[in-house]
Amino acid sequence: MTKEKKELYQEIDALKKILAEALTGKKFKLDCGHHFTGGTNLGNDITIRNGKHLTITCSLCGY
Repeated sequence: MTKEKKELYQEIDALKKILAEALTGKKFKLDCGHHFTGGTNLGNDITIRNGKHLTITCSLCGY
């Protein structure tokens, strides 16, 4: 990867901030059928599969 291409990428903290703001306190039914509540200590972990269409499952169903 060239230096110019590397400079296009943001740090992981920017992504964490976006996800925290968008998900905190919201409840979702995932593609696997399980449920997710953002920003809770006892909430499920999720797996995001990147591609033409995003697929979001719980971590147990993601493997």
